[in-house]
Amino acid sequence: MADVVRTVTMVLAGAAAVLLGHRALRHWWAERAGKAYELPVDRSGTAVRAGAAGTAALLAAALALPLLGGGGREEVDAGAAALAPVLVPPPPARTPEPAPPPPEVRTLGHPAGGTLDQLQDGTRVWLPPQYASRKAAGIGFPVVVAHLPADAETDLYGGFALATKRRTADSFVLVLPAHCAPGSAHGPATALAEVARRYRVLAARTATGVIGVGAGAPCAVREALATTGRYGAAAGISGLYPPLAPSSLPRPSLLLAVATGDTAARAATLRLRAALHPHGDEVRVIDGIAAHRELFAQIAGYMTEKLDGPAKTVTPPPAPVSPAAPAPPVLPVAPVLPVPLVPPVSPVPPGFPPSFAPPLSPLSPLRPSPPLPPSLPATRTPTAAPWIAYPPHTVPQSRKPPQSS
Repeated sequence: MADVVRTVTMVLAGAAAVLLGHRALRHWWAERAGKAYELPVDRSGTAVRAGAAGTAALLAAALALPLLGGGGREEVDAGAAALAPVLVPPPPARTPEPAPPPPEVRTLGHPAGGTLDQLQDGTRVWLPPQYASRKAAGIGFPVVVAHLPADAETDLYGGFALATKRRTADSFVLVLPAHCAPGSAHGPATALAEVARRYRVLAARTATGVIGVGAGAPCAVREALATTGRYGAAAGISGLYPPLAPSSLPRPSLLLAVATGDTAARAATLRLRAALHPHGDEVRVIDGIAAHRELFAQIAGYMTEKLDGPAKTVTPPPAPVSPAAPAPPVLPVAPVLPVPLVPPVSPVPPGFPPSFAPPLSPLSPLRPSPPLPPSLPATRTPTAAPWIAYPPHTVPQSRKPPQSS
């Protein structure tokens, strides 16, 4: 509204400036024309009119400047707004989809020619190279549970594979549980049950052994000596064994190995053997083997001596259940109709006494027609009608005797 008032005032001021300027110019011409007649000259009227015209012109110009400047600023603002990038509102936040569950079995690699898998609970399973052979499709393998540090796993796989290649040991499935504690949720018992469910292994005590290396040796030996009915043999390598609690339970065969130069482990091994000998337990000690891979090869031979070898599995591991195929529809069976009995026809011609007729035979069922010879096909095309196959003069005549009226 203010711009409209300002515009109207500017137009009126401009019109007044033009009108007053025109009046001042006419008054000046009239004064100049009176000079020729020696009339007195009065320039005050011209000056007043010219001053009023100038004031009106200044007012119009003062009113026009804000209008012209505001319009240009609006155009500039409009152009800048047109050139400014359009801000697109971001899309609404979407709820992130849940991550897919990890696979039940994940293959980590193929050390020593075998296959190393990892289960969901962190248990690692090493399958020997012979496990994937076609000849071993129905063969179950003995199992050895191993508790050892991560830097000794390569020598473990290589030593067992080397002993199998030398034919001094059987092929074993090696199971490395996530924890060594017997009561743990991911301990040896849970790991052995999961491995028996997924792989072709022998689950009997006479086909299951345990190995411990370093800090895992006391745990493996304690588990083997305290658990009855789980392991048939055990081996401890370079371990510091605490005193054992007295027990009257039968204990599995035990192998204690010491690497070269490990004095503390050798002293602990000899103390453990001295504690077990009075009870009649079988304890064997191996000392002086420097290479760890060769030491594991010797342990593989010991496990072969004490445990059962690979054998055919009686019940293979359960396969994934597949949907059963739909049963075929049962077709209705046509009922068997009884065979009608045909009464015998009297052979007495009409007009003869009844004594002429021979004795009648009893009613007998109709006999089925003999089957077609095997050389004939089961289905064939129908032949031509008899009256088409014979000429008109050779059509067979009916031999039925005429009926008497």
